[in-house]
Amino acid sequence: MLEILKRKARSFVYYRTPTGEALTKVYDFFHHFKYSFKESRISDKDHLRYYLTKHYHIIEKGLALPEPRLGFGQPKVRDVIEKAKAYEVEYGDDELTSSIRKTLLAYQEFNKKNNFDLPSDLKLLLNSFIGCAAPTGIGGLKQVCKETASPINLAEFSNFAKSRVSVRDFAPEPVSEALIYASVEVAQSAPSVCNRQGWKVYCHTDKLKINEILSYQNGNSGFTDVIDKLIIVAADGKAFTKYESNQVFIDGGLFSMNLMLAIHAAGLGACPLNTCYPSFLEKKVKMVASVAASDRLIMMIAVGNIKDEYSVACSARNPVDDILKFF
Repeated sequence: MLEILKRKARSFVYYRTPTGEALTKVYDFFHHFKYSFKESRISDKDHLRYYLTKHYHIIEKGLALPEPRLGFGQPKVRDVIEKAKAYEVEYGDDELTSSIRKTLLAYQEFNKKNNFDLPSDLKLLLNSFIGCAAPTGIGGLKQVCKETASPINLAEFSNFAKSRVSVRDFAPEPVSEALIYASVEVAQSAPSVCNRQGWKVYCHTDKLKINEILSYQNGNSGFTDVIDKLIIVAADGKAFTKYESNQVFIDGGLFSMNLMLAIHAAGLGACPLNTCYPSFLEKKVKMVASVAASDRLIMMIAVGNIKDEYSVACSARNPVDDILKFF
């Protein structure tokens, strides 16, 4: 315990110095520079998957516009087909390339429906690529009806969202891993830049490992021992490209909020724990927690079953007028 306190004291002093903060910002830059993908140079499978997801989703978004331009995005379509074919040669066809085929089929049908004649070589390219395998994936467009767009109204969501609280007093019964799995599946509905979904979730279940990881986190004092599962939400730096160094935290934050709401809906208690580390400590935590080097830490979430009755902080909210301005 004394060594843990000394370590926290050293890291706290370091973090509070201008030099420590400056070095952490330098680390932010070099991590993004090292792991982000360059559009003109795709270096590995992960980069290629994120590149393809970004660019086929651009075609999807084009089809979803109020008035899509006929024949739009032809260079993009050619590029996606070329790189998808290269991907399949190297790694085989999978759910990604199936979704690409489904999207390109929707693109092809959109132009046919509107009597737009694509260039003959592009039509051959589309027919050849789409015909290589059945486009069974999820891609293209889906129709949504206003009446059923939302299964609940604002008042119902207000009651649910406002009932979520940070729980620090958990019941001793272990949390079902199936509930964690189901909650993560729900959380995947969060939006992300160009649908790249660069989220990663590391769920620790071993008490000794949880305690070791939390020894580097300064917001769990007093309830560490009652935490049953420790979730670490991270975001893969490989999912992002130039000018997107902050997007890793935006996407990771959107996913994290979705995950906490899903955990709440599953009848579990959760408490978000910050990962505001200086650079040297983030590296250490990732090593201890088996988090990939390319990932950035977003937050930890302490999870447990809830008691029949328990106390939580009131956590007053600021008036809406303090944060909302109409122009």
